[in-house]
Amino acid sequence: MAIRRATAADAEAIAAIHVAAYDETYRGLAPPEVFEGLNLERRTAQWRRFFAEPPPDAAAFLVEQDGEPAGFGSNGIDRSGPSPIGWIKAVYLLKRAQGRGLGLAMMATLAEDLAAKGVSEVRLDVAVGNDHAEAFYQRLGGALLSSQVDPGPIWKSPTRTYGWTDAAALAGAASRAARHG
Repeated sequence: MAIRRATAADAEAIAAIHVAAYDETYRGLAPPEVFEGLNLERRTAQWRRFFAEPPPDAAAFLVEQDGEPAGFGSNGIDRSGPSPIGWIKAVYLLKRAQGRGLGLAMMATLAEDLAAKGVSEVRLDVAVGNDHAEAFYQRLGGALLSSQVDPGPIWKSPTRTYGWTDAAALAGAASRAARHG
């Protein structure tokens, strides 16, 4: 298993994981029209834009298992308030890669990256009904901060925001959990 900072050369691999993992995770939760617009071409274009014009303070990381891409994660920072808030924007692992500590290692990597950028507070949103992910974030000490409806653009999904007050502590907890299985 390896996690590395993703580059523009990884855009297509990340897009393929994004489409496949989204389908594996949200089929049955999201309305069918969500999957009509979910395709490799659109996601590849999205990730190429991300790497061509990266948002400030944003990063993406690729997980490789046995030399093959198996997941990715991304983060960013909201600096609009009195103190910066780190956002974990995505953590997607293919089903075949789940249950092996890769999600924990990705969370550690994303949180370490945010801590290195001077962020303490970390948040992420998870779709209601993604019980596996909610339990995962709760095990890592994530506190439920709010519930809301994500405005879309396609799926106006009910979501919950989880948060941590210390990015470095989150990174340490996830890293320890990954090492101990």
